[in-house]
Amino acid sequence: MNPDYLMLGHFTRDVLPDRTTIPGGTSLYAALTAYRLGRRVAVVSAPAELPPDWPAAIQLLFHASPTPPTFENIYTPEGRTQILHTASQPITFDAIPEAWRGAPVVHLGPILGETPQELVAAFPRALLGVTPQGWMRRWDEPLPGPVIYEPWRPAPALLAQIDALVLSIEDVRGDEALAASYAQHCRLVVVTRGASGATLFVDAAPHQLGAFAATEHDPTGAGDVFAAALFARLHETGDALAAAQYAAYVAALSVEGVGVSAIPDRAAIEAGLAAAKQAYALGDPESLA
Repeated sequence: MNPDYLMLGHFTRDVLPDRTTIPGGTSLYAALTAYRLGRRVAVVSAPAELPPDWPAAIQLLFHASPTPPTFENIYTPEGRTQILHTASQPITFDAIPEAWRGAPVVHLGPILGETPQELVAAFPRALLGVTPQGWMRRWDEPLPGPVIYEPWRPAPALLAQIDALVLSIEDVRGDEALAASYAQHCRLVVVTRGASGATLFVDAAPHQLGAFAATEHDPTGAGDVFAAALFARLHETGDALAAAQYAAYVAALSVEGVGVSAIPDRAAIEAGLAAAKQAYALGDPESLA
């Protein structure tokens, strides 16, 4: 069955302090979110080990690459250092099955820049969502070595081809002006801020989006959950502000468990969202209610 949500980006292998590894990455969280929202999901990635309960209905294509990207986070009094142990090959358009190229929602989720920016122009009929974190990273050979932040400054013409762009304020190292600059050319930009909510730019106009109350156990992947829910809901409704509110609720539920365990399905979202709106903290209620 052809997918209606195409995820392009590598799963990762994350090294834990005890030297064991677990799967991770934008594709892991976003693909599962889209699947639990009822989408037919397909993923193109470097080969990777996935959780044992990974849904068989999510179609996978592992392209030729020796390893998945392998990351290790080292925490010091000066902050976090991210070490890259192994990189992997980029995803080319030719690697994407022809039957998948017509998916109505395409999500570019680079973790190491493995989705070349040329792919932005490859899906003109799709709703194109982008989480650009991996376009803000570089590294030096030989590996292992630190991941180095590099500001992403795309051409206006590239931004204009993106339907929805989602990034965290941490992705841009707190550079509010850089984050806002993307909205000068991309119609919908969301800058997430964890428990502090998010800023939506719709046609360059900012709106503050509050966060739903949640008992946080594990915030890992919440931004990716938000992005996938936003892209899926935006495709369904065409309403950017309502889709962002919906995505904020999905992301809030997702942090109440460990890993991917609390990503909700559509029934759980619809059962709780109406009640949750009663306590929703909207920064701009006239625009977002």
